[in-house]
Amino acid sequence: MRRGATKQTPPHQLMRATNRSESDQGLDLSVDLAPNNHRHLWLANPVMIASGTFGYDGYGRGITEDMDLAQLGAVVPKTFTRRPREGNPEPRWFPQSYREASDAGDFLFLNAIGLTNPGIEAGLRDVTPGWSQWNANVVFSFASDSVEQFAEMAVMANQGTGFQAIELNLSCPNVADGSLFGHRATLTAQAVAAVRANTDLPILAKLAPNVPDITEIARAAVDAGADALTICNTMPAMRIDTQSRQPVLGNITGGLSGPGLRPISLALVYQVAKAVNVPIIGVGGILTGEHAAEYILAGASAVQIGSANLIRLSAPWQILSEFQDWIRRSGASSLHQLIGEVRQGLKV
Repeated sequence: MRRGATKQTPPHQLMRATNRSESDQGLDLSVDLAPNNHRHLWLANPVMIASGTFGYDGYGRGITEDMDLAQLGAVVPKTFTRRPREGNPEPRWFPQSYREASDAGDFLFLNAIGLTNPGIEAGLRDVTPGWSQWNANVVFSFASDSVEQFAEMAVMANQGTGFQAIELNLSCPNVADGSLFGHRATLTAQAVAAVRANTDLPILAKLAPNVPDITEIARAAVDAGADALTICNTMPAMRIDTQSRQPVLGNITGGLSGPGLRPISLALVYQVAKAVNVPIIGVGGILTGEHAAEYILAGASAVQIGSANLIRLSAPWQILSEFQDWIRRSGASSLHQLIGEVRQGLKV
């Protein structure tokens, strides 16, 4: 079953004024990530920037004028929380430079940032209004400590400007019992339902990889009102410096991202695509256009670029170009011809 937008022509009034060079060449990469929502979320192409990796600060610092965000499908700036957070102790990254590490052939990336952010009030007042100038689809990401706080932040987001959808970061603990929202179907459903009851914006629910059965949680999120699912967040991980005998991260443990996460996330996308009938956004270790293609074949309707941005800020545009080339070589004329088209069994 193919996921994503319906086969109707994207209504002009629902699409951002994005670069359409690929359509001009007879290639339709458009996708609707909220086909069941009256607002819809039409993307000109499936390449998005993942939360926490947009520029040097997560909110676009370092993005230059020649990096036209309107050419991408969408941007997801860094997650906001209800109150400001300073984040985890340093060091927060390993290796300290993803660019230098990748040049040396080391792609085992870990981070433990701790959702450093100014809080949603300051975000909506000082940060999001400037997003409108990008002329791009922007998704507002937030995380909460309780179901009630999810509802409160949804109400606050309704008053914001500069974005067209919401992504729920469900990898934060519920203060009521310490469980991560994304680790239990009941908590996931409660969080999504609380947001759904307080906004009509499209909702993307971002799920965690380290659960016994992600399909159960995916179904709970969809049944509660999620328009699409982002799969997946980072995987808990750790490394130790054998010389100092100390963990390489100040928080001791962190999250695994980059190429090491890709096979894990890819398998989860494949599983969930068979279990739900909403668009899936695949994220994890996408460094090339062919990596993005793997996710599309597994059942994703779009992809988010994360660690690659920390290697080079121009990565999403390069990956989009490579992905367009792959589509052309495949002989397809549209993205939807390839979503979920992985072939079963081995060729012998």
